[in-house]
Amino acid sequence: MDEVLYEVFGPLSQGAPGNDASTLRALDAVPGRDAIRRVLDLGVGHGRTTFALAHALPDARITSVEIHAPFVERIAERACAAGLAGRVRALCGDMEKIDVAPASIDLVWAEGCIYAVGVERALAMWRPWLRAGGSVAFSDFVWWTGDPSREARAFWAIEYPDMASEAAIRSRAEAAGYRAVGGFRMPKAAHEAYYVPLEARLAELAGRADASVLRVLDDIRKEIDIVRRFSDEAGYGFFVLRRTDG
Repeated sequence: MDEVLYEVFGPLSQGAPGNDASTLRALDAVPGRDAIRRVLDLGVGHGRTTFALAHALPDARITSVEIHAPFVERIAERACAAGLAGRVRALCGDMEKIDVAPASIDLVWAEGCIYAVGVERALAMWRPWLRAGGSVAFSDFVWWTGDPSREARAFWAIEYPDMASEAAIRSRAEAAGYRAVGGFRMPKAAHEAYYVPLEARLAELAGRADASVLRVLDDIRKEIDIVRRFSDEAGYGFFVLRRTDG
């Protein structure tokens, strides 16, 4: 299945809704952003967020973590070409298994990947990595209504059974030792930055894919349809949290 997913998503510039405008908006909500020196950017795919953060935080060193080795190699090449090799380190690894020194990170960034670990588990794992007063910023698919339509509820019960409301995520964050300091619902442009190229990729593969890939394509088409028809019920939200101490 991983091979199929990489065949589908490999050529795309990103693997989840988001754009640089949303990334920078979330960064603006991080307390003391100008004092950030160590950033851990997780599940980065091709590294869009890594380079957005690197340009916005010229005094910071960024460790960019991605499990797919060809993506990591490309990030390292891009960093070198952009003159950022001294500040951007591309690391190939599972974000649940990387070795991070306690209290060594100012900012953990995780766009579109926290679902792979789970919100509560991820926040618990990241907190010891943060320096006192350090921050976390992540995006995730969330419910925007407490009364979703039957079709949307049925779809997400299968595709993302742990999907929660914005309020529930903030409550979990507080219980895990964080304070919410910012957040917003990603606009349509941030969603379409992902779904429009994805639709084009589906069309490209439709005529030449084998049966296993075609099944994945059908599932993705269903997701795109559900997301667009019920865009007022669920979508990607950004959360900016600060570690509480004492």
